[in-house]
Amino acid sequence: MAQESLLQMLEELASKVRSLQSYKRESAARMQALEREKDEAVARAQALERESTELVSLITVAGERVDEILKIGANGDISQPQPVNEPTGSKSPEGLGEFSADPEREAKEHSGKPWRSD
Repeated sequence: MAQESLLQMLEELASKVRSLQSYKRESAARMQALEREKDEAVARAQALERESTELVSLITVAGERVDEILKIGANGDISQPQPVNEPTGSKSPEGLGEFSADPEREAKEHSGKPWRSD
């Protein structure tokens, strides 16, 4: 009887050891996955930091350009745009033709003219 209870206790202990070993393997796999995620997050953070540095640089350059433009404007050196001349040509609407929303009327009016739909 004592031997049976000792054997049963040893079997329970062996089962717990196997369970703990399985838990240890699962924990190690989770730790590796978390390490990979952490490495990816660090890489993303570094990329974002580089991009933000580039943006700051671009904003600085843009600010310097704006300052230059404003200084030129303050000195009155900006040339005024030239007036736009109206194009010469017919101002009568006769040359434009007529448009009808009625397709049958359009077809009748243009029936003598060849029409292609290429």
